[in-house]
Amino acid sequence: MKRSVAFDRGAEWGFEGSFVVYPFSVWAVPALLDRCLKVAARVAAVAGVSLAVAGCGSFDMGMGDLFGGSKTDRSSRLTQADIDALNRGGPRVAMLLPLSAPGEAGEAARALKEAGELALFESGQPNIILEAKDTQGTPQGAQAAANEAISGGARLIVGPLLSSSVKAVTPLAQSSGIPVVAFSTDQQAASNGVYLLSFLPEQEVDRVVEYAIRQGRRRIAALLPQSPYGAVVERALTDAVQRRNGRLVAIERYAQTTESLRQMVQKVSTESNNPNGGMDALLIGTGGDELRTVATMLTDSGFNRTGVKLLGTSLWDDATVGSIPVMIGAWYAGPPPETRQQFAQRFRNAYGRQPPRVASLAYDAVSLANALAGQQQGDPFTQARLTEPSGFAGVDGVFRFLSNGLNQRGLAVMEITVTGSTVIDPPPRGFTGAGS
Repeated sequence: MKRSVAFDRGAEWGFEGSFVVYPFSVWAVPALLDRCLKVAARVAAVAGVSLAVAGCGSFDMGMGDLFGGSKTDRSSRLTQADIDALNRGGPRVAMLLPLSAPGEAGEAARALKEAGELALFESGQPNIILEAKDTQGTPQGAQAAANEAISGGARLIVGPLLSSSVKAVTPLAQSSGIPVVAFSTDQQAASNGVYLLSFLPEQEVDRVVEYAIRQGRRRIAALLPQSPYGAVVERALTDAVQRRNGRLVAIERYAQTTESLRQMVQKVSTESNNPNGGMDALLIGTGGDELRTVATMLTDSGFNRTGVKLLGTSLWDDATVGSIPVMIGAWYAGPPPETRQQFAQRFRNAYGRQPPRVASLAYDAVSLANALAGQQQGDPFTQARLTEPSGFAGVDGVFRFLSNGLNQRGLAVMEITVTGSTVIDPPPRGFTGAGS
């Protein structure tokens, strides 16, 4: 059976979005927000750009200046000449990616590189010099790429993608005082000065469990792979249920074999029909082809789809799952989809193919670097600026970095329908208070 999770689940693959990332902090000021919305509308009308309106007052420069000259909605493909013309000056930012790695790693790296270049191109105002460096998909390659970037004057490192490569780069970056914005989903890769921009499964599990319990689904079971990702989901689920006084009915773990999966699916299906206080929600910790296999097995084994709500994470952000009857009405947590869809269209216009889920991580990272470099005096990439408490608005909604290197995201809860996913509990529009 084909695994649906690659690397350290590396950074969830397939991502999409659309605008410049910049700090925000004034949602509570209606007059200022109204002014920003009006300016944004005028800019959008002129430039045809989709904007995130978030804290227009965080910079002295007005929104019209921030977005002026934005080149979006391209009708022709980006060329190497387009990319070469971007690097006109400013602080150097190095993208460390496994460009020469075989298989999915190399494919993801290519998309990350292209998405980062697209972000700089669409800004219409490049404020950084962006350079891609090949980690070869190994810790040793990542160290060599980091050394080359640092000796070349890089002020910020974007990437690596893999947890082992992030950990290999960390000592070099920390000793040189160079911050890192990495794409791994392994929380242990985060540290002082090493910030994870990826989707963290712990947050997604907490968000969907919180919503489920709020809707009266308090008896929760789980079907999880015997994998590092499954272990992370299990810990997060246990914590989320306990903190909200729910009940963890059962956790069934399957090996990565068809027979093991079939046995565990039969167990949860039997429990789903237990009339004496069995589960009323089931969290499934997988996605892709494996999720489709699980869904088919649930149907065949008589799973109680009317009495038990299926729960999941952003691994379920897949337009094809709505074709499986048992998945209709299921809930999952993830970034709001609207701006990702716009990003996906522009990526297709620029490169002629659908971007993988992970691509918008690079788009947001480069957009953030470019915005900070263009709007701040002095060193644009200090810890204080990267950990702005009010956060940033990006392709996948609002986010902020914490001082320990982790992130917080404004996640929505989606429901799967025949025609796609729909938001049933919207994400927050911003953050209040300091991150912890």
